Amino acid sequence: MTRIARWLSASALALLAMIVLLPQPASAAGSTPCGPQCVAINRDAVCWEKEWCAVQLVVKGTPAGSGAVLRYRTADGTAVAPGDFVAVPSAEISLPAGGSTYLRVFVAGDAARERDEAFAVEFLDGDGRVLATSTVTVRDPAAY
Repeated sequence: MTRIARWLSASALALLAMIVLLPQPASAAGSTPCGPQCVAINRDAVCWEKEWCAVQLVVKGTPAGSGAVLRYRTADGTAVAPGDFVAVPSAEISLPAGGSTYLRVFVAGDAARERDEAFAVEFLDGDGRVLATSTVTVRDPAAY
């Protein structure tokens, strides 16, 4: 019985080490570090065609340094720029201490009656690597 308990303990420890040490997908966390005691939590959004769409960022803690900013860009999904939304190749948003802020993306409209489509807002580090992703679902008012 002792051998089984040791084997299970070793297996559990190995599994835990794999989970902790393996890198997580960019969108798994849903948050972006903005300092040693700060995290910006990104939210998904649902928007209608022909409107400005607001993607919320909730900042927990105090961003590192004054004037902390977070870089972002849009990426095509089933919704494709420029027909479905106005692409943002690169932009920055200021992060408030312990509050929330919104970035805005214009969702275009077209004559086609469509089901829901989606595109992504990717949050980037200084080297352009994706840290987190928000999904923006675009709804066609004619379909509802």
